[in-house]
Amino acid sequence: MSTNKVPSNGRSGFSQHITRRDALRVVTATAGTLIVGSALDACGGSSSGELTGGNGGPITLQFWDTFSSAEITLLHQLGAEYTKQNPNVKINFFEIPQAQRPTKIPTAVQTNSLPDIIRADYPYQYYLGTRNKLVALDDSLKDWDMRSAIYDVCWKEVTYQGKIVGLPQDKFTAVFCYNQDKFSKDGIDKFPTTWDEFTAVCQKMTHGDEYGLGFYPDGGQLFIPFLLQAGGKIVDDTMTPLFNQEPGVTALQYIIDLVKKYKVTPPDVTGWQYANVDDALKGGKIGMVQLGSWIIGNYRDAKVPWKLGIGKMPSGPAGGGVISSTTMYMVTTNSQHQKESIDLIKWLVSKQNALRWAKTLDHEPIDKFTEADPHFTTEVFQPFKESLSFASGLPATPAWNAVNDALSQAIQKALLGKATPKAALDEAAGIAKDALKS
Repeated sequence: MSTNKVPSNGRSGFSQHITRRDALRVVTATAGTLIVGSALDACGGSSSGELTGGNGGPITLQFWDTFSSAEITLLHQLGAEYTKQNPNVKINFFEIPQAQRPTKIPTAVQTNSLPDIIRADYPYQYYLGTRNKLVALDDSLKDWDMRSAIYDVCWKEVTYQGKIVGLPQDKFTAVFCYNQDKFSKDGIDKFPTTWDEFTAVCQKMTHGDEYGLGFYPDGGQLFIPFLLQAGGKIVDDTMTPLFNQEPGVTALQYIIDLVKKYKVTPPDVTGWQYANVDDALKGGKIGMVQLGSWIIGNYRDAKVPWKLGIGKMPSGPAGGGVISSTTMYMVTTNSQHQKESIDLIKWLVSKQNALRWAKTLDHEPIDKFTEADPHFTTEVFQPFKESLSFASGLPATPAWNAVNDALSQAIQKALLGKATPKAALDEAAGIAKDALKS
């Protein structure tokens, strides 16, 4: 893989166009720098073995993130509180501008100028892990109450070669976000639980210039969840692609049928991107879209004129299957203040602050403590909890962008009739195999 560009992340099992709240949330993060406390010299260098830092003197932690605007506001509030409690620690927050997100971190790897802390999405943990740029956190998490409280699916995603290299910060599980008013208007009283029910509901909501379903052709949009629900896998334990086997063909054929046979999507859906599905759902022109929990806060703030519903993805021929992608805080080996950096990120994901983060932003919980709060026992959050038993992460590879590009092209070709589902997926599997070995 090229060292000057990182793959776009797979947040929440969604799209290569999503780094992973980049396009998926379509909220351009505020670009710029905020220093909490007085400015000191930036840290640099590299470290190995015992943690660096811990001398007690005044320090400044360089903290890069890829948050959305609402998240940035909350992060800076938390940072101000932390530095007030720890006056010898200053935090220099830098929000990586949208246009720089594919290249900022890889460039810093090349120039040995990574910050102390990075908050990023899949697959940065593998991109940086393969380059020995992340501090193993295992010893620092012993006896930490959140170690056993955070869901196992999150810990699995921040583990590289048997070592924990990131602290789970958020989790985004693929669900269907739907227009409850449209459901009621079209006589639908419950969310579908099987593929057959899903098809029937989409047909019922399709009339005039309104459609039951919207999506954009991409590996994470419908195909991978349908693949899992059909009993398939993306890759095996050796990173050999398996998505072109029979379950993958079944999944892709089902998408084609939804578009061409049942005609439950807008006719131009093959050319859609995230903005198209977001606009169509907001505007009441489609009934549902596969998205994630960030939509709850986004649509509340946007004051959409209808009630938002969240539906667990329906079961396929082999049962349930869904991608849940974790975002994380990572401490780099460049940091001269690794101990202080770890102390900060543990505080950010403490029992109290994990609840505050999820509750303020209406994000799904990452831990059992937060899950137990009454705010998350409401109907809208139940599909996330119910999906935990069959949720899985994306492959542990920094090459996901190439794999997802190949999948997206395969879906496009099959939808446009340029190749059969099997031929399109076979071609994509060949490309993915080469990428995964590079």
